[in-house]
Amino acid sequence: MRTYNRATVIGNVGSEVILRYTQTGKAVANLSVATHERRKDGPEVTTWHRVVLWERLAELTQQYVKKGQTIYVEGPLSHREWVDSNGIVRNRSEITAREVLFLGEPATRSQQGPSNEDTKPVDAVPGSNGEETSEVSVAIPF
Repeated sequence: MRTYNRATVIGNVGSEVILRYTQTGKAVANLSVATHERRKDGPEVTTWHRVVLWERLAELTQQYVKKGQTIYVEGPLSHREWVDSNGIVRNRSEITAREVLFLGEPATRSQQGPSNEDTKPVDAVPGSNGEETSEVSVAIPF
């Protein structure tokens, strides 16, 4: 039986893109994307999505995407678990971007992204080795 794991998010970037390099020289970037849902009888609910980008896609995204900008992100959703330096078990779900479309300029309303605490060193992230990059695409609308 075949399976399919793909997440698609269109939202606003919550902070500047953080670009780093692994010990083997691979570029990796992290960002957060906010999506908003209006409830019929309640306030707007914001959900934050963590996104990981690898190699050329990471470099292009860091170069062109700014906080508040609307983007489209597509890629597999993964979940990882680790024990932090205080012995606390941490969990994180994230999208490993395979496609990113830059949809607009930064939004006018200010948004605060989630904090970057609990960030784990790149090479120590289980299952995130960046090997599957043949499908990566990026569209720059200019």
